[in-house]
Amino acid sequence: MAMRPKNDAVSAGAWVTDAVPCFAVVGKVNMGKSAVLATLLEEDDDRVIRISPEPGETTRCQRLSLVLDGEERLRFIDTPGFQQPVEALRAIRALHGEAGGTPGLDTLRAFVTQSRKTKRFEDECRLLEPLLEGAGILYVVDPGVPVYDSFLAEIEILRFTGRARLALLNQRGADTPAHDAAWREHLGKAFNLVRAFDAHRARFAARRDLLAALNQIDERDRDHLDATMDLLESEWRQRREQAAEHVQSFLRAALRLRENAHYAEDGPAPATARREAIQHASRRYFARVSTLERETADALLGIYRHTSVQAQAMAGFGEDLDLASDETWRRLGLTRQQLTWLGAAVGAGAGIGIDAATLGHSLGIGALLGGIGGGALAFFKGDAIPTLKLDLARVGPLGGRRVTLGPPRNANFSWVLLDSILIRYRQILSRAHARRGDGALGGDVTTESIARQLPGDRQKALARWFRAVAGDRDDTERDSAAWAALMETLETIERDL
Repeated sequence: MAMRPKNDAVSAGAWVTDAVPCFAVVGKVNMGKSAVLATLLEEDDDRVIRISPEPGETTRCQRLSLVLDGEERLRFIDTPGFQQPVEALRAIRALHGEAGGTPGLDTLRAFVTQSRKTKRFEDECRLLEPLLEGAGILYVVDPGVPVYDSFLAEIEILRFTGRARLALLNQRGADTPAHDAAWREHLGKAFNLVRAFDAHRARFAARRDLLAALNQIDERDRDHLDATMDLLESEWRQRREQAAEHVQSFLRAALRLRENAHYAEDGPAPATARREAIQHASRRYFARVSTLERETADALLGIYRHTSVQAQAMAGFGEDLDLASDETWRRLGLTRQQLTWLGAAVGAGAGIGIDAATLGHSLGIGALLGGIGGGALAFFKGDAIPTLKLDLARVGPLGGRRVTLGPPRNANFSWVLLDSILIRYRQILSRAHARRGDGALGGDVTTESIARQLPGDRQKALARWFRAVAGDRDDTERDSAAWAALMETLETIERDL
């Protein structure tokens, strides 16, 4: 299933189809029409939807389709902005003459025909084409700008079409725009519905709500749009499932990662050779962890259709990784108290296994010792430098030693890894597709920990899985419990944005 624009330039007379609801996106130049479409349709490629600070980028109508499960579900027509609305309104009224009543579609058709002959009002004619064919209207305005006479002329011309009309206040910021109330007053008189939207900040919920609002302006399309919303929700769940799978695969790969190096113990300086081998293996280890993290972030970007963005390396994933002294890392992972509590809980769980194996004859001593041991280990190791586990082995009949490093002994390392990728996930969901320019997802990890806020049952499920993975043990039950915990966590992140 995919949510993507289908970008086609089509000839006049082919903008609207009875097969899917069609909406023309109209407004004055530089009001954010293209930005709204980019975010609504999750398109960050300028080759498809050009977003520029220079006004007048859209010079012709452009068809952009919402495609779900391989089928076109909604069609939007990005139109040129109004250029001469006051003069156009005057010409339309002159054509209508003394006929009485309000100008309608016949008058607008006559206006387009006459204007083409005189080569006037070219942009107005282009934007009216899909409306004359039957498209609904999505009118985009900037409520930070006063309601000038030119805007009132646009509103009046759009009202003459009689089409279903939704006005969109493209807010462009967290604060209420200065002229929001005035815009709502004028738009409320001429449009079926008025909605606020910030194309540069909108999350999935805002995009979904805007698409759902289209249901309210034309009941003839209600069944089709309801089915479209169901497909959209289903696709979003599938994305979350894919994201959880990538996160779990990253954690598994990082916790099971080992790096090897060799040195000769019969050389002139075996201690130096050994130290250099350990240093080389350590650098490769942390470089590989960094690569895994960045590759996972890129995969998440792909899932959420940020095709023009690449993840930068996450700061801190180097050989100097030091949870004890680096402020950035102290803000990630769990607190010492949480690690101690989890160590005790998970250790007690292991002790219960001992009790079961002895058919209860240990009288609960296994659970007691397991809890004490697990909690003490986490308490003393929780804030320690994540020294890599070191194994030495003789290699072959000719001598020499193999150094094997990984994973870090620090109990918090698994949680730091989890936090790093969850922060990436939140960054990705927070990035609107209308955003342009940088092409990079930053690697800053100074954001407060997400793992610390997880409910205790999720932390325990993940802690048990971390322990099994680090011990190279496959456990289907713990795999499933950890995946469910990750799914709940990703959903919580989405909901809290």
